[in-house]
Amino acid sequence: MVRVEFHPEFAAQYEHLCTDEDRLELAGEITQLIDALEQYGHEIEGDASEDPSHPIVISRLATFALRRTPPTVYTPYATDPPVIRIPYVWFVDTATNEQLAVVMLMGDKTELQNHWYPAKVIHIENTLVPAWERAHPSHRAIVRRTR
Repeated sequence: MVRVEFHPEFAAQYEHLCTDEDRLELAGEITQLIDALEQYGHEIEGDASEDPSHPIVISRLATFALRRTPPTVYTPYATDPPVIRIPYVWFVDTATNEQLAVVMLMGDKTELQNHWYPAKVIHIENTLVPAWERAHPSHRAIVRRTR
């Protein structure tokens, strides 16, 4: 089991989704993806189209995105929009040396396609991660590369 925590921005989005009776199926698919991350951690990450999580290569941090579409083993019926992405960042808890994933936000990239990522990465790196580290002083985002 991997420790998975929710940034307040994602928590609010997820709560809103789970209380919308018209979107309960979508909420269930998002829950399946989060459960898979918690159960399997890095094992669900890859570059193949069927992998439920892909690296966000433009991020300097260890940032990945859970993917609702195209269909995965966890979302086998997700063949149509919305094209939901759920970015998460890997952190190290310096008090325990344990890695944990923090789910940052979710969004629909149907219209913008891959142009959706740059603004989200800037928001994650410049706002969400610093806020998380201030609130959790022993958590440090894992840097994948420097720019």
